[in-house]
Amino acid sequence: MIGTIWECVVLVAVLAVAACWVLAAARPVPAATGDPGLTPHLARLAGRRSRRVAAVTVDLRAPAPVRSAFIRADAGTLFETGSVTKALTGMMLADAIERGELSMDSTAAELLPALDCTRAATVTVRELCTHTSGLPRLPVDPRTAARVAMFAFAGLDPYRGTTPSRVIALAGRQRLRRRGQAAYSNLGAALLGQILAGRAGCSFPDLLRARVFTPLGMSSAAVATRHQKAAPGWSATGLPRAPWVLDGYAPAGGVIATIGDMARLLTAILDRTAPGYGSLTPVPDVETTRPNRRSGMFWMIDSFPSGNAMIWHNGATGGYSAFLAIFPETRQAVAVLASVSRPGDQQRIALGLARSLVKHPPGDQPG
Repeated sequence: MIGTIWECVVLVAVLAVAACWVLAAARPVPAATGDPGLTPHLARLAGRRSRRVAAVTVDLRAPAPVRSAFIRADAGTLFETGSVTKALTGMMLADAIERGELSMDSTAAELLPALDCTRAATVTVRELCTHTSGLPRLPVDPRTAARVAMFAFAGLDPYRGTTPSRVIALAGRQRLRRRGQAAYSNLGAALLGQILAGRAGCSFPDLLRARVFTPLGMSSAAVATRHQKAAPGWSATGLPRAPWVLDGYAPAGGVIATIGDMARLLTAILDRTAPGYGSLTPVPDVETTRPNRRSGMFWMIDSFPSGNAMIWHNGATGGYSAFLAIFPETRQAVAVLASVSRPGDQQRIALGLARSLVKHPPGDQPG
């Protein structure tokens, strides 16, 4: 009997996904609004499967440096940015180092006495911001496993309700595997963000607002809470997904923002006035997953055959995805935010806009 019930559940889920795909295929190509030079490109690149999309290109050499376009969205639409938040955490790290609050060689136990005598005690700031600490992507922990299972089955937020102190405690219990090798870790990023907040004597959301959002005029950007969050989004297969509130994991992916906030961030980075600009420079002697890739403080730095670079980060939550790319040599950048969890699509759209509008040479792509 139980087997029959589960077979029915699986069948219903498969039929629901199939129906979503059929409906998506039947939708017309959506119209785009905004800058008339940008809208046709965004509509073409986004295609029929798109939901809410916002894009911006920044070219500091152009008479009108910032151009934006939208599909089913506008300048006030909030998007979850997912792991793009890590890049902001990296900027706060570089800023904290400039302030003398810690160093790249500071250890977790030195900065958080609660981690003294734990497995994570000797993990360094350098390892945390370059994903080489040996900490797992998510904790090996029964409660975390249950949360992930509920996300996979029902789309529930796997992070909500996890306090900063629990993130710290979980980090201290993990085995460090392949330490020194690049292995993406949401737990490591969350731990580093909570370390930064602890050193500054405030919460992570307050620190991010004081040191990044307010100085850059990112007036709509915030760390998502139960009372301030994005609208529901969609999974990669087209199923509706509730917004995420990452609580203690916020430094790894909890920021919500408008495309205007991203434009102000990218502009400040390109003119080198952003707090923590040093986070975008390569960290020496760090192993990465590709020969043409170096690591900044969470930022990825890919080299082109021409010798130029693309500094980037992507992000995804249960119902959103994002991609930011910066071309420092040409003082150009692009960002795409979308209310569907397909980060590969946003990367494709962003690089398409970069090629056609930001006038990055078509053959100048990561090797």
